Parts: sequence; structure tokens; C-alpha cells
Amino acid sequence: MRIRAPKTKIVATIGPSSSDEKTISKLIKAGVDGFRLNMSHGTFSEFSQIIKRIRSVSEDLNSGVAVIIDLPGPKMRLGKLEEPVEVKKGELVVFSDGKKRSFEDAIYLPHEIAGLEKKVHKGDIIYVGDGVLQFKVLEVRGKEILTRALLPGTVRSHKGINVPGIEFKEGAITDFDKTCIEFGVKNKVDVICVSFVGSPDDIEKAKSLLPQDPHYRPFILAKIERGKAVENIEAIVESADAVMVARGDLGVELPIEEIPVIQKRIIRVANMQAKPVIVATQMLESMVDNLRPTRAEVTDVANAILDGADAIMFSEETAVGKYPVEVVKMAVKIARITETELVQPGSMAELIREVIRQSDRIDDMISIATYDILCNRSVDFVVTPTTTGTTARRISRLRPEQWIIAVTDNYTVRNILNLSFGVYPIYMSRLNIVGDELTQFLSALDVVSQGDRIVITSGMPFGVPGTTNSLKVIDV
Repeated sequence: MRIRAPKTKIVATIGPSSSDEKTISKLIKAGVDGFRLNMSHGTFSEFSQIIKRIRSVSEDLNSGVAVIIDLPGPKMRLGKLEEPVEVKKGELVVFSDGKKRSFEDAIYLPHEIAGLEKKVHKGDIIYVGDGVLQFKVLEVRGKEILTRALLPGTVRSHKGINVPGIEFKEGAITDFDKTCIEFGVKNKVDVICVSFVGSPDDIEKAKSLLPQDPHYRPFILAKIERGKAVENIEAIVESADAVMVARGDLGVELPIEEIPVIQKRIIRVANMQAKPVIVATQMLESMVDNLRPTRAEVTDVANAILDGADAIMFSEETAVGKYPVEVVKMAVKIARITETELVQPGSMAELIREVIRQSDRIDDMISIATYDILCNRSVDFVVTPTTTGTTARRISRLRPEQWIIAVTDNYTVRNILNLSFGVYPIYMSRLNIVGDELTQFLSALDVVSQGDRIVITSGMPFGVPGTTNSLKVIDV
């Protein structure tokens, strides 16, 4: 069982196109490292069954994957439609949360936003589905907002609505989000994504809802999709366990031409703090309907990897698209080629390494010393026994050419490490083994072979987070 490429991790959103056992199996075999469940679309009963399905398939394949739930947050959304609605450019469309219909020749779209008619004005633009559809407000009559479609497209149930300038009065964690967190904890999910984060307080509030269980602690991931979050990015990343560059709403909240630079900034901050960072939205969107992506999309995926992303995430491509497995296979191909450029002079990883060299933290010194050995010795792997995954993530951000084998006695930690670049996590019931016993364990799994040279990080006492302070080089 030699480790497979690529090192870039792939997250697939589960939906009608991918929720059956057979497709989940194909997706894992194709290269999926994590599955996202969008809590805005589905019921707890449905999600519970999907989680059980994912766990069962991954166990059968002996391939741990991260189960991720994405909280709806205070997002403004459309209501439920009986079926998708086709909208033509120039058509009249009414947004309404009532039953009254004053405009006979217009298409009516229900929404779930209390008081929206009081917040919008003539001339405002209402964006639907991450800005794919745009509607200009013509008139507000009671609870009905008459608009004209500026672009053609398909409108589906519960799509997000954005109106630049409208602020949420409630925090990022809604009452329904709290219920979703309770559900996630009950089902032992690995990552909980907090939507529309504005400050570290939103992350801390989510953390306060987690159980005080030493054996189970899911990651809290901050979705960066508001201008306020970009302003507070350093503090938010410090508070969060992981970060997502959620370009959909971010591209509506802020001028779209700023998104590439903002993406690089968010990734750089996350890399510096050794926090996993995922880039999402429209990565290979044309593959929702086509077997082949556009050249621009391929370049976008490659640039996210070059920017320093640990993982890339697909939404509609795998949730409702025609070719979910082919999407993942294409991403794998792109990543394999792109990763050959990560060690080149001037890369983001090189810049981060230079900063880390100036640090006087022991964990930084260990990680950079490990990297230097990997550069100057014929070493095949790095092995990091870990209870939290921190050492593996600190080495990962330096982007060594070798794989990082993270050995942990915690299933949740193992699953979460599937989201860190170049980390191959393995579960082991106990960590207090070193030297020959550890290499024998890895040899039995066919991860290492006789003749391999490996670097092993360690610390005393065993199993205590934050004690990694030494390393050794051994030949198998």
C-alpha cells in the first residue's frame, strides 16, 4: 500500500449525484479525502444516513476520510421551489415572502428573509447563487420586490441571496446552527464549518458548544466570505482550527477583481499559522454538465495549489453534476503536475520557510530542522507520532518533497489530517513505541520498506501535546 499522489487534498460535496454507496466508493478510490455535507440542503435524517454510508465505505476501503458539515449561518436564501425555474434576461421577477401576487406577468420567487422589502431600494442589485443570477430592483410594493433579470439562468430552491450593503444583525451562529452542531457532535463529524464569520468571537462561540471530551474534538473551520472577515483575518485564523476561502459570497460582498489577491492573503496567513486552508467555489464548475473543464478552470485549480492551499473543494460539481467522479480524477491530474513546481525558488513555501527560520519556538525549530534534513539527506519519509496533528501540520506548510506519515491514536485526528497537504495519516492504538517497533508497524502496512530512510519526530513524555522536541534519522 504505497502512498498515492497527489499531496493536495480533495473535498467533495455530497448531493443527489454522489450520495449513494457506489458513488461514494468511486469518489474515495478516485482521490477524495473529505466529504462536505451542506446543512442548508437536506434533513438530519438524510445526513445521518449519508454519514453512516461514508464511514462504512471508508472503513471497507481502509481509507479514512474527513466528514465535514457546513452550517447555513445567517445567510439570506430563497424558499422552496416546486421545480427549478428558468429565467430569461429582461424578464420580470418578483421576490416575495407572502402569498399576495400583484404582478400578473412576473415570475415569483419565494424567499426566507424577514423584512427584505424594507432593506432594498429601487436600483439595488439582488444577487442569487453567488452572483450567477442578478436582478435589478424596479419597485417595492408591500412585501413584493419587483425586479428585472439582468442575466439568464436557472433558479433552484434555497439558493443564497446577496444584496451588497445589507448587514446581518445576528451573529454567525444562529439557533439552527446550534442544532446542527449538536447533530454533528452526536454523529462524530470531523470538521464543522462556520459560515459568515466576522470576528474571532464567532469561532469561540462555536467552540463553546463542543463537548469537553478528551477523545473527541472536531475542528472548527472559519469560512471567509465577508469583507469584515478579511479585515480580521489574522485574529480569525488564530482562533480557528482551519480556514476556507469561500469565494462565492466573498465575490459578491467585495469587488470581484480583488478576490485573487484576497485568496493569496488568506492562504498565506493560514500557512504561517499552520492551519489547513481550503479553496472553494467554481473550481471546475463547467464539469457540472461537461466532461472537460475550461482552461481557465484548470489554471484556477493549479494557482490555488501554488498559492499554498492544502485542499480544494467542489460544490455543485460533485453534488448535482453529471460527472462527480470524473471531476475528482481531473483534479488529481492537475494537482500531480502542479505539485512539481512547489519546491521551485520563489514559491510561497520558500517564503514561509524563510520566515519560520527566524522563529525561536521549539516546534518551529523542529519543523524547519526536519525540512533541512529532508533537503540534504536521501530520506524517503517523515514519521510524526502525534496526538493532535500539530507537528505534521507544521512540517506540511513547508512543503517538503517527501510524504509526512502522521501516526495517531485518535480517529478524529486521523480524519482531520486528511485535509493537510502531503500528510498521510495512520491510526495506531498506542503511540508509545519507537524505533524498530514503529518501523515494523509501518512495514506491516506496506507504507515503508526495507532500505527506506526515515526521519522520526518525537517528544517526552509520550502522548502529551506540544512536547515534540527531538528528531532522529533511521534506516529501515
